[in-house]
Amino acid sequence: MTLLEIRGPHVFDELKVFQIIEWEGEAMPHGVLFPGIPADAIRKASPSGENSRLTETGMIVSSTQMFLVTQGNRAILIEAGSGNGKARPDEPYWDHQNLPYRETLAAAGVGLGDVEYVFLSHMHPDHVGLATTWNGDRWEPTFPGAKYVLAPREWAYWNGFPAGDPARHPCINDSILPLVEAGSVQFARGGERIGPVRVHDTTGHTPGHLVFELEDRNVWFLGDLIHHPAQAPHPEWSAADWDFDRELARSQRRRFFHQFAESRATLLAAHTGDPFRVEEISPGRFMACYGDPMPVELCPSRARTFQQE
Repeated sequence: MTLLEIRGPHVFDELKVFQIIEWEGEAMPHGVLFPGIPADAIRKASPSGENSRLTETGMIVSSTQMFLVTQGNRAILIEAGSGNGKARPDEPYWDHQNLPYRETLAAAGVGLGDVEYVFLSHMHPDHVGLATTWNGDRWEPTFPGAKYVLAPREWAYWNGFPAGDPARHPCINDSILPLVEAGSVQFARGGERIGPVRVHDTTGHTPGHLVFELEDRNVWFLGDLIHHPAQAPHPEWSAADWDFDRELARSQRRRFFHQFAESRATLLAAHTGDPFRVEEISPGRFMACYGDPMPVELCPSRARTFQQE
């Protein structure tokens, strides 16, 4: 059986991080993601080569992925992808999907019962689908022993739409409500630490968007704080109309990109592919960098740090 693509593990002392990629490829024309922004401007703001996440014809390259973190026989999952068997008539690429998640996790040495926590950055369908599985009678938690971590105001907002309201996405009923009814949800607010993860509030993309930090390793999982690496030098660029509060989302990107550059954090986001960093390439201006560190002469902030050391 063909597995989902696993990349990694990326090793941080005794912790291993696996990327579990459901899909990656040409997702949309650049003007859909960044309306009114020319392809040349996006290319200039992006890393070079394949990490530009932009084809020669101007198509945006994106991905849908989850992240498995293991430490010995302990495991947590960050994000829950789009899942299997979910009715998504308005999103045919996720409609009644059938992917071998169980086998893929087993290839990384993890069974469904081994997962202690599932961290959900927000309640969009491509981040919560694997949270539940159809047992022939009803939707039930996929990971029976896990606590599913999400922000209380994220749940309150989306659950506040009544049945039949177009704003109430089907994922609320088939992927989140069963968790609440099963007592499997652990609500968390910014600043809390749960297991190896520090939770950070990044409200903006959604009313209760969270990002997650492996605090002792300076590894961050960004959810949809960023959709494309060009948003590092241009945090003011909103991705399509997907941000609930555009101005707040922009301010969150500015604040966190500055912090990431200063701390040299390792970053992973659901739609931006492999691990990357944010480097300060000139005072107050940042660039997403994949692979080897950018030369010091192109990063004056790092040059200053090295001189102090």
